[in-house]
Amino acid sequence: KNLRNAAIYIYGASSHFRRLIQYFTGLTDLSYVLSPHKIDTSTVKPATIGKQYRKTLNMLSAMDINNQFPKIITVCLREDTFYGTMWVTNDNITIQQLPSDYCDIAVVEGNVLNVSFDFSYFDSNSEYLALYPPEFEKKYKLYQNDRTKMKWQELDSPTSFAVKCNTDILNYSIPPFAGMFREVYDLEDYKQLKMTKTELENYAMLVMKLGINSDGEWEMDLDKAKEFYRNLDNVLPEEVGAVLSPMEINKISFDRSTAGDSDTIAEAEQNLFTAAGVSTLLFNNDKASSNALLLSIKADQAITYGIVKSLEGVVNRFIQSYSHGKNFKVTFLDCSPYNRKEIGEQYLKAAQYGLPTISYYCASQGVSQAEMDCMNFLEDSVLDLKSRFKPLMSSATMSAADAGAPQKGIGELSDSGEQSRETEDGDNNE
Repeated sequence: KNLRNAAIYIYGASSHFRRLIQYFTGLTDLSYVLSPHKIDTSTVKPATIGKQYRKTLNMLSAMDINNQFPKIITVCLREDTFYGTMWVTNDNITIQQLPSDYCDIAVVEGNVLNVSFDFSYFDSNSEYLALYPPEFEKKYKLYQNDRTKMKWQELDSPTSFAVKCNTDILNYSIPPFAGMFREVYDLEDYKQLKMTKTELENYAMLVMKLGINSDGEWEMDLDKAKEFYRNLDNVLPEEVGAVLSPMEINKISFDRSTAGDSDTIAEAEQNLFTAAGVSTLLFNNDKASSNALLLSIKADQAITYGIVKSLEGVVNRFIQSYSHGKNFKVTFLDCSPYNRKEIGEQYLKAAQYGLPTISYYCASQGVSQAEMDCMNFLEDSVLDLKSRFKPLMSSATMSAADAGAPQKGIGELSDSGEQSRETEDGDNNE
């Protein structure tokens, strides 16, 4: 709990930590493809599959994956575990986050984590009970009848679920980047030290030396010297002090060079990202190599994709609980803004050789199956754009007889060019 609260605090207070979490969250497009699952293609009726396919697509559209799932991934990367439940209506599916301090992992069902909830939460937060699905009100009444045995109750699946980043440790949650918390605090300490040093460098002190002769007497009347000292002290700004002394005052400095100060903070920032396990080439590094950067992104993308595969299990368990979705499954692609071109070329090349990857190609380019179907219908059947839009004349659209460069004007021809044209015109006339 303390580590989770620390992660939430640092996420809000440290721009470095927040940017790191957002970077990992952005390593997926959440592109998905809906495909038939466990059907006999020799006996199934295409019309039946078509109706079920469109109903399932509409359900996925109601889930609003591209807007809701990044929030889940952010929580998993920040706190390790997201506990959630769904509000399901005919045209909308909203995912609501549950308070992590009152949740636990109950069992693993269908490779998806089920949630156990501590209903004593509503003893001090009864005003929030109406903001939860009806299931919570029913089970809270059971808890009120038996506060010992019914304190922890498993929530109904598939509407309630948990998604965990560290799936190899199910007993408790550890923020994935807890190892860099110390470096975050060290970086702030270095900044404070530099600020303190800068403030001290703005101060100065003027020394008025009151000399002593060989007889041990003041070279100037002490009262008069004090009067000069007071006059000087009255006109000095706050950043400058004055002192009257009969002795020499020497400066002892512990300053380092300005380059050394800058290197200290730069080194602290480098240590921070090293502790996070990511390449510093990703964040304002002047020595970035494009190849090293791409390889580092691919390694980081595997971490995010692990969370996406867990979400894939959540979605599949949910849609397959309905009669129209039991013969379908969702597959999330390992695609991000950094490899979209590469993945798209692979699917396009496979489609050119007859493999069924058209839907995969469209998904990798940000066009979902529902959009692909509807836009194809709109452009072909409704607007008839393919016949109405004609390409401009170019060498690619001209016939062989019309091919060739346009004829140059007289002033653009050289002497030999004009002579060649005259010869051609003479031959044509004959």
